[in-house]
Amino acid sequence: MMQVGSLGAAGLTEMALMLQPPGKGDNTRLQYALAGYAAYVSAGTREEMRKTAIAAWLKALKVTLQPENKTFLIEQLQLFGDKSIVPALKPYLLNARYCDPVIRVLTSIGGSEVLMAFEAALGKAKGACEISLVKALGDLRYLAAEGTIIAKAKSDDPVLRRAALFALANIASEDSKQIMEAAVDRVGYGYDKTGATAAYMLYVANLGHNWPTTPAMTAATNILRKCKADSLVHLRIAALKIVTDLLLDDDATGTLIMAVDNKDEEYRAAALVLAIKHMNAANAERWIQKAERADGRKKAAIITMLANSKQRAAISLFTKALKESDPQVRTAAVNAAGQLQSIEMLSPLLAMMNTADSATTKSIGDILLNIRSIEVPGRIAVAMQDAPPFAQLTLLAVLAQKQATGQEKQIRQLLNSPDPAVVQAAKSTLTAIGR
Repeated sequence: MMQVGSLGAAGLTEMALMLQPPGKGDNTRLQYALAGYAAYVSAGTREEMRKTAIAAWLKALKVTLQPENKTFLIEQLQLFGDKSIVPALKPYLLNARYCDPVIRVLTSIGGSEVLMAFEAALGKAKGACEISLVKALGDLRYLAAEGTIIAKAKSDDPVLRRAALFALANIASEDSKQIMEAAVDRVGYGYDKTGATAAYMLYVANLGHNWPTTPAMTAATNILRKCKADSLVHLRIAALKIVTDLLLDDDATGTLIMAVDNKDEEYRAAALVLAIKHMNAANAERWIQKAERADGRKKAAIITMLANSKQRAAISLFTKALKESDPQVRTAAVNAAGQLQSIEMLSPLLAMMNTADSATTKSIGDILLNIRSIEVPGRIAVAMQDAPPFAQLTLLAVLAQKQATGQEKQIRQLLNSPDPAVVQAAKSTLTAIGR
């Protein structure tokens, strides 16, 4: 790289001008050298070399006429360019062939000079350049361009209108409220080419990052009120997230507790997922109380949520749920025991195996393997004496995998079982633990 750098500005320009048009020669090695040098001079300790490279590149860019080579040189400026290149690149913002790579380069540089260049170009740009500039100003959240972009959002061109709506959504100013609401109302919160609904949802979400948050809260609440159709549940879920993100944990939990009473199962499930973010000891107790009053499916879902959020305060709820008549609730409680791996649930789980079906018994066996306590093997060994044969087989397998030395006496008692499968399992367990 030092050899390339020793060429100076004139030599670097000459080197760049050696690029051949497509089909006239192989540029691979030359492009590799130029790209490597562009990366090399980008280091902060090579400021003078970088300035020299900028001067050389801009001169070569001015002379180069072949579009592919011109684009290549522009793209390399993204590695080492600075705000000094803005005046030289501004004219290309109105050229459909080069506006996209130039926008990428200038966006990576940033700063007020770039923003003003984009805004000035937008006033003259047409077609693809106009759309790209609208997107760029939106991505950069340039508030000063909002008025111009609002005008673009009224265009008859759906592609430009889409770009403008998403740009306004990113800028997220209250001044855009009227046009954003009009756009989404026009399509009835459905799908259209302009993406009005998606843009509006993004707009409301981004409004929530501003202060005060009242406009975002009002907009999200209106979405919940307007979007009642089953086909719009995804919008209600998005609005619910915005609302709860804006509330304190206690208020958010109250909102979510009401949401789980909604008739739509997908909406209820989403509310429970959102609840985990706002969980604390006090709110866990509120959810426990809600579960105790809930019906089977809803109760099972709340139990699952509490287990997923590792709420040990809910162990009493889980233990009681193991005895419920509803199989959904029992299954949720078993899975919760697996999540928490709690020794407090060992006795209820062992008792449940006396009446559980084979699938549940296997699940409990897997859970027992993961409960880490020196008490587990002994309590299993005692419980399996009066368990049904299938449960005995499962518990013997657990003892074998846990290498439960010290439980040989209880294991040998099962050698007297009338069930030959249990006898064989007892023998295998004794062998596994070395007895």
